[in-house]
Amino acid sequence: MVLNQLGKPFQGVAWYWLEDAYGVAQSEPSLNALPISCKIQNIRIDTGDRHKVLRDIGSPVACKLLPQINEPKVHLEYIPQAGDTLIDDSIDRASSTCTLQSIQMCVGTNIRHTLDALNDSYYFIDGMKPATVRVTGSKNTEYLVVIDYEARSIVTSSSATGSAPSILDGSYLQFNVAGEIRKTGGHVVNTDHIAFITNSIELTFTHNLTGYTDHDATEKSYLIEGEMDVEGSVDITLDGGGAAHITEVLANTSFEIEVDMGTISAAGNVPRITLPNCEWKNASVDINVGGEAMMNSSPFTCKPSTCSDFVSTPTV
Repeated sequence: MVLNQLGKPFQGVAWYWLEDAYGVAQSEPSLNALPISCKIQNIRIDTGDRHKVLRDIGSPVACKLLPQINEPKVHLEYIPQAGDTLIDDSIDRASSTCTLQSIQMCVGTNIRHTLDALNDSYYFIDGMKPATVRVTGSKNTEYLVVIDYEARSIVTSSSATGSAPSILDGSYLQFNVAGEIRKTGGHVVNTDHIAFITNSIELTFTHNLTGYTDHDATEKSYLIEGEMDVEGSVDITLDGGGAAHITEVLANTSFEIEVDMGTISAAGNVPRITLPNCEWKNASVDINVGGEAMMNSSPFTCKPSTCSDFVSTPTV
């Protein structure tokens, strides 16, 4: 690899595949690549610490740098579109085994598409499972999906692995444009809305992963899912002065939140996130001289009965 150029911004690409088994590539990866988004905001690939310092009583300097097993991580931020599949592949676990679908990803940087391709850098990462998935949206912003992965290995190259898939052509999903956030159970207003005004929402799915590496290996043999934590928060108005909302909090009232991230059409390609058996975690009522509507950032925790079916693509 001949390096004679700086790494340049705005020359990145990325796509992914579903693995046949953990760390096992599909038999035809070039035919089954899946797009992420046309608006990826950030990808960060971390190698993890590669050595440990050993010392001896006879010298103050290090006497050995002991190699460590591979513990790579990948941080991804993107704006979802209609037709998105990565949200479902990262949040839902298999219904029968309660395990996550592992994936592989190809990330390209410094891609110029024309001359001097030896200065292109591609990263092939396998054995990836999401440790946490966060979905956020707020007034005047697009929805943002943030996923932190743990992975098995990273291989670098000046050429891509497999072939890039067709790009998504669905609409970008925005908080204030189309879509709907509904609440069933407890106090509701305006046809099952949480409140008269919902200014923001944040959803977090934590899979509590643990990696296992055998005694004669440097890469993970397994990446095991632990407990699944589902929680979120909404910034809402305290309608009627807040008494109805505080009553729900004090009574541990159970409810369901359903988030349509765009307009549900006959094509059925917009993600719907359903959070069952939720309860408010806490709340506060602030009475002040600010001259604004009474609002509260209200966190909640969910107790789903299954590990799957959080994400769907319903049709009208």
